[in-house]
Parts: sequence; C-alpha cells; structure tokens
Amino acid sequence: MSKSNNTHLNTIVSDHIAPEILLIEDQHSLAHMTAAMLYERWDFAVTIATTKQQAQDIIRKKPGVFFLAVSDLNLPDAPHGEIIDVLTAAKLPFIALTGMFNEQMRNDIMSRGAIDYVLKDTINAYEYIVELVGRLHKNTLTKVLVIDDSASVRAMLQEMLRIQFIQVVTAENGREGITKLWQQPDIKLVLVDHEMPVMDGFTFLSTVRRKLSKVQLAVIGISGSENKQLSAQFLKMGANDFIAKPFSYEELACRVRQNLEMQEGIEAVRYIAFHDYLTGLLNRRAFFEQGAVLFNQNIKHANPLAVAVIDIDFFKKINDAYGHDAGDITLKHFAAILVEHFGANLVARIGGEEFAVLIDETTNVEARFEALRLHVASAIVDFNNMQIAYTISIGLTQQSQSGLNAMLKLADTNLYTAKNSGRNQLVAV
Repeated sequence: MSKSNNTHLNTIVSDHIAPEILLIEDQHSLAHMTAAMLYERWDFAVTIATTKQQAQDIIRKKPGVFFLAVSDLNLPDAPHGEIIDVLTAAKLPFIALTGMFNEQMRNDIMSRGAIDYVLKDTINAYEYIVELVGRLHKNTLTKVLVIDDSASVRAMLQEMLRIQFIQVVTAENGREGITKLWQQPDIKLVLVDHEMPVMDGFTFLSTVRRKLSKVQLAVIGISGSENKQLSAQFLKMGANDFIAKPFSYEELACRVRQNLEMQEGIEAVRYIAFHDYLTGLLNRRAFFEQGAVLFNQNIKHANPLAVAVIDIDFFKKINDAYGHDAGDITLKHFAAILVEHFGANLVARIGGEEFAVLIDETTNVEARFEALRLHVASAIVDFNNMQIAYTISIGLTQQSQSGLNAMLKLADTNLYTAKNSGRNQLVAV
C-alpha cells in the first residue's frame, strides 16, 4: 500500500466474511504495514484512522461494525491517551499501543478495559498484535469451563475470560463440572480449583483423564495453597498447566492463550497426518486405521458393511491434455461430489485418482453409488475458460469378509472388471 493512498481512509476488504478491525495509528508506514499483516494472515478487513477525530467520525458512521480497535495512545490530537475515552464510550474493545511503559501507565490502561497493551518499540510488537487479534477472533468460538467453589473467584475468572472474547461455562464443584463437560463436549479448556466440596480438583482431573487426553481437553489447575508440591501433583495427574493464586489478568490470559494454541497446533498436525492435502478427505493411513475399527465394531454386532473403490477414468489424459492444475481441480471436484453423496460415511483418497468408501449400513447402497456415477457423468469442471467432462468406475462389495483388506481386495477386483468392461460403470458382486 503506497503513501498515495493516504489521502483518505483506507479500508482493506477481504473476499470472505471476516471481522473488521479499527486501526488507529498516526504513523502511516506502521499503520499500513499492520493492516497488510492482518489482511494477509487472517483476511481481516482493516479501517485506518490517524487521529482521534478521525476515529470518532468512523465510529459514528459505522456503529457496531468493528470487532475491536488497535490504537496508539499518543495521537496528534490526543497525546495523553484520550482515545481510550472514545473507545470505552463506544463500548469498543481495544488493544493499546504505547511507546513507553511504567507500572502506573500499565495499571491505568488495564483498569480502563484494555484487552492488552503492546510496547511499540519491541522487535516483535506487530507480529504479536496480529497473532493476538487472530487469537481473539478464534476465542469467539472457544468455550472454557471454570470450576471453583468461590462465587467471587468464578465471577472474576469469567470476567477475565470475557475480555478475551471466550465463552464461559461455570461450575461450583468437580461433580457439577463433570456433568457440564459431558453435556457440552465442545469445551476446549478447563480451569479447575484444587480444594472444593463434593469433588475436588484432583478427583475431577482423574475422572476426566479416563476419557479425554491432554490433547483432547486442556486442563489448568488453580490453587491458593502454599504447598509447593501441588503444581507438580496437578501436572503428574494429567493437567496441562498450573496457576498459583493470586494471579494477574495478564498471566491468566497468556496461560490460556498458550494452552489453546498448543492444543490447536497438535490438532493441526494430526489433521495433516490423517488427511489428503489436496482434497481434504481422509488419506490412506486414516482410512485403514479408522476403517479397521469400524469394521471390527460392525462385525462384532453382525451389522452389514459395504466397501467401494472408485477410480476417475482416463485421469492421465486429463493431466496430459489440460495440465496438472486441471487434474488437481478435477480431483477436488470429484471429492466434493463424493462428500455430497457419502459425507456421513468413511470417505478417503487412497491413491492418485483412487478413492474408497466404507459404509456401515447397506440400504439401497448399489442405487446410491449408481446415483454418484450418474452425477459425475453429467457434471462439468470449469478450468481456465475450458470445460472438462469426466467419468468414474466403481467396484462395490457388500460381501462380508474376514477383514477390511479382504473386502477392499474384492471391491478392487470389481473395479478392475468395471474398467475392463468399458469404464463409466458400477460393478457390484
């Protein structure tokens, strides 16, 4: 973004629905750099103001639009942090940028409702801001359970987390916490006190860890005890972290953020390990691991199963005629159709142009796969002003075998028959 664009308010708009950020910064280069980083990292729309008056005008014209504000406290027409009054009057959450720091300033900023403050002169200040804003947006979909027998502590923790845009569920003892956790499986993190009536923090933790691992649910232990061994006990029993009372808002925010990001990082790695990078479907490894579990469960209860192996016909010709980008788009196109028809089942890309489906119910299965074949045969892939038509061949079996591999082998034999019989057909034996 060049300086020639600085004569008017600059709005960077994403093609996707995304929150809008109000960035208040009088240094044009810093403002545009930060706006670009927010857009590139998160696709966030950013509106820039360079003065207090400009910010007031924008807020008045766009009430309730902004997710939050990131604001310098030293502006040409508001050198002493007067912008905070504007933001609090508009009930607009804000992150404060400051070029200097002392304890009195920190206390004043935080007491006036700041989400956080950032020293502008530090090397990673703007990267921190960008990551923090992204974290806060993720927090709107993040649920945390707070378990403490003290109503005042619960209220304090709830308010601290609310400032971070986190959804909060509360419980006054471990037993109530267990009930709420099972009722709301989308809870990502638990803050649990040690000493509580009915069920203490240790008992809660040991109960939870029988079902949910540290990757599946983060737990942070809390205690005001002077027992120095308590933190080690919590961690040995399966807690992800521990905070000693009393703690500051900033310490809690950092610990919660760190644990959520660690959890998300592990989930991202697991997703990559078990999903095909191109189509987003399960990969071969995941199909065989999850398929074996599903197969054994259904065989144990004598439930019928069906396995299909599907191949895109003459896929090499698509690559040769239109290029590999066209081939990739065709693979994604078919994957989307496959999910449309069988998304509730186990669906995977197990080879270059080969896909597999495992179904644990067999009502009208053959008709459903025939409908899939017809759908593909009538579909068109648009690529660079060209239209690509393609077909699929399907090998299907509903015959119970000794294992998943045996069923896949039979389905693959049927696929071979379909391809040798002219392709664009379903063979089910």
